[in-house]
Amino acid sequence: MQAAQTSDARLNPIDDDIVAFKYLDKKLQALEPELFRSKWFDYRMMTPVQATRLYIDAFSEVYRSYFATEINRKAAPFIKLVTIEKVMAGLEADDRKAKSMFSSYSRGRQVADAIGMPYKHYIFITMGYRLRFWQQRGLPQPHQLYASVDVEKTIARWEEMQAGELFLSEHPAYMLQNYHGLAHQDDYHEWLLKQASLRSNPAAMYAQFVNEDLLPLEKVIARQDTDMVLRIQSYLR
Repeated sequence: MQAAQTSDARLNPIDDDIVAFKYLDKKLQALEPELFRSKWFDYRMMTPVQATRLYIDAFSEVYRSYFATEINRKAAPFIKLVTIEKVMAGLEADDRKAKSMFSSYSRGRQVADAIGMPYKHYIFITMGYRLRFWQQRGLPQPHQLYASVDVEKTIARWEEMQAGELFLSEHPAYMLQNYHGLAHQDDYHEWLLKQASLRSNPAAMYAQFVNEDLLPLEKVIARQDTDMVLRIQSYLR
């Protein structure tokens, strides 16, 4: 069972967004409201810069992993990679390189959000496709991870992965005891219903989600015929 990792909220996350949005392309800014309905569920309560922070952390983790397998395993733990603190400091200093880096990370993160993928999975898969025909020294950089040809392959691979792995949110907002009828909570229910339908024994999976307080039984029953309802009930605790 695979779950996305979450990131701790910053003390004043809105402050970072105010600074960052001074330098982010207006077209990229305009995409953010729409992405709150498509991004992976663990990220839907984050500000854009909080999400970008998580994306940068994920990029560093994946980059080190590929560096170890493709270039030098012993050197991998010691390579220096960009941090959000360095990027934010550069933005505040009106540094051109920091602006470019922030834009690249933000664009990659927005593509992952549009697909609805956890960031580490998006980066790992897209970088893997890019490396298949890689002719350059070093590894792909953030601005090279959202070419349309690679993104199309990543989307297809993401659909395949869902049939073989179970991706669940770790955020407590998606437990039934915390349900308040919010849009992202209902979206998560739809996600779980889809995941169950992809399994070889969907009745057992529907029941598992109900037993684990992730799905309301009435919402499951409303979608199923009588035979499936009886099968689901046989698995309920």
